[in-house]
Amino acid sequence: FPHLIHNFFFFFVQNRPTKGKLMVYRFLALVMILFLYTGCAPRYVVKHEYIPPMQQNAQTCLDQCAFSKQECQTRCQQERQYCLEDAYGRARAIEQAELRSYDMAYLRYQMDFNQFQHHLHMWERDYRAYERDFYHFQSRCERERDTSACRQRDEIKRHINHLRTKRPQEPWVPVRPSFGQILIDQQRVCPVECGCQASYDSCFVGCGGTVIPHKICVENCD
Repeated sequence: FPHLIHNFFFFFVQNRPTKGKLMVYRFLALVMILFLYTGCAPRYVVKHEYIPPMQQNAQTCLDQCAFSKQECQTRCQQERQYCLEDAYGRARAIEQAELRSYDMAYLRYQMDFNQFQHHLHMWERDYRAYERDFYHFQSRCERERDTSACRQRDEIKRHINHLRTKRPQEPWVPVRPSFGQILIDQQRVCPVECGCQASYDSCFVGCGGTVIPHKICVENCD
């Protein structure tokens, strides 16, 4: 990661950003610093210590807990497998629906983009005209000390500043749906653990045992 920071600041120095770009560079620098901080932060996992009950007849209860946990895990694995197999068909159906929406959105984008180009052409024409007038009256103002020319220069400058805020914005480009991403999203809804471990812990405690959680650092530890 340090070489990324080095490359960023080398690019920053070489390109000498303008005020507009400076805000973007500051934001990127903040993101990189946050990424560096979170990347170096310690990572913890929780491990449970199981202390069995002291009663002699508790083993039957614990065996039932273990049996229920095994049944839960088996059922969960089956449900997950069914879900994963069904995810492909669901993803294809969603893709077809999203492709139809995408095609309609892209047609709207093409019409909006044509209008955008037309408005941008008109805006650039007006901007260049104001700019020519501005430099003309600025030259007269500075060369001839013509107060009327100075007033017209200032008035045109205000028009230019206002015009800059009215520059046409390019329309949003729709993103074509990705079947791979849709499939991943559908697979994410499939169960993984199903709460089997939490149920086992409750059963273990119900039998008279004790479950002690331990927070253990496994990465970037001091």
